[in-house]
Amino acid sequence: MEENKNILLLTSPAPLKSGFSVREKRPPLGVGYLISVLRNNNYNVYFNDQYLQKNDILNSPFLLKHNIDVIGIYSNTVCFQGTLDLLAQLKSQDWKGKIIIGGPHTSVGSDMFSQEVDYIVIGEGEITLLDILQGKVDERIVQGKKVENLDTLPRLPWEDFMSLPYHKNSKWLKSKKNIVTLNTSRGCPFNCTFCSVKSIWGREYRCMSANRIIDEIEFLIKKYSIDGIYFREDHFTFNKQRTIDFCELLLKKNINIDWLCETRVDDLDDLEYQKLLAKAGCKVFYIGVESGSPRMLKFYKKGETVEQFIKAFDNAKKAGITTYASLITGIPGETKEDKQLTKVFLKRIQPDFITNNYYVGMPGSEIYNYLYDNKLYEYMDCNRILYPKGFWENNKQHKDKLVYNLKDIEG
Repeated sequence: MEENKNILLLTSPAPLKSGFSVREKRPPLGVGYLISVLRNNNYNVYFNDQYLQKNDILNSPFLLKHNIDVIGIYSNTVCFQGTLDLLAQLKSQDWKGKIIIGGPHTSVGSDMFSQEVDYIVIGEGEITLLDILQGKVDERIVQGKKVENLDTLPRLPWEDFMSLPYHKNSKWLKSKKNIVTLNTSRGCPFNCTFCSVKSIWGREYRCMSANRIIDEIEFLIKKYSIDGIYFREDHFTFNKQRTIDFCELLLKKNINIDWLCETRVDDLDDLEYQKLLAKAGCKVFYIGVESGSPRMLKFYKKGETVEQFIKAFDNAKKAGITTYASLITGIPGETKEDKQLTKVFLKRIQPDFITNNYYVGMPGSEIYNYLYDNKLYEYMDCNRILYPKGFWENNKQHKDKLVYNLKDIEG
């Protein structure tokens, strides 16, 4: 396939109905790295974000007009029906190029794609996509090669992203009007039973260096006048020394920017550490608390305790950092006592924001397999997402918004 030079990369359109929110529209950073990698290797890349704005690009003259040789589609489980819609549109066109599918859904549903798809990439795509285009791959289903040193990834194609109407604000950084998301790490060494991240990135934690992150931030401030950053990744502060180096560089270079991150409480018992983060511009911690019941935390295999959460939230208040607690409820086996313990716990830690998520099972997680094996679900939808027993009773007012239609549901 080495002669192919014109490539169209697409995201899959968001569903009209879903058990997960699809309202937030941010740049697809994973697709962004693919765009930059391909362009750095002299491929002509077009990008169309169907998740941001669904359109009829595949039913237009675009493919023939631009001599598109290869189409790459990003597919996640929530948007899988959108992926199928794109494939159906391609099938109806007089277009003979190659189709490559990547994204999270390939890790859990590679068997769900029709034979029209030429290559299915599981996991990371930056190295493997080039291998495919250069004719180095024979198999149809390919395990993506990992990028071991994330500092080697090229700069994201901000010129594409900044020209599109992505959300650039945040309810947590209300005064900031030009916020970008960054993802500076991959992999998670923890064992949370509700999470499917390990099926995508693996357990080995890899991260960009503090210097690389600072370089990206300085570029974004100078070129696009950004005033806020949301580190949208599983555990931004996992490598404590990297986080310290990052904060010290921000202060040394006098980079005045507000930022928030997703994190765990493992190292947040250190008040001086939290004060350093706050001094360097950290305004918000998004923390997956999940439950205030020690029994449920153990069931979730969080590796964190109620006592650790209390210490971390107390320290955040002292450091002046806003806290957002994300909770899970509705998993079969959770008792009234567990829920009551969570209520008492929340009164103790007093987070500034709370989200109470009713569990929906994503393929690739331990709890998903537990629900499936023990038939503890009411429905499996057409994307293989599981709705646990009790889900509809607790969400009946939203039932018409959560699935495509009942004929697509397996009982």
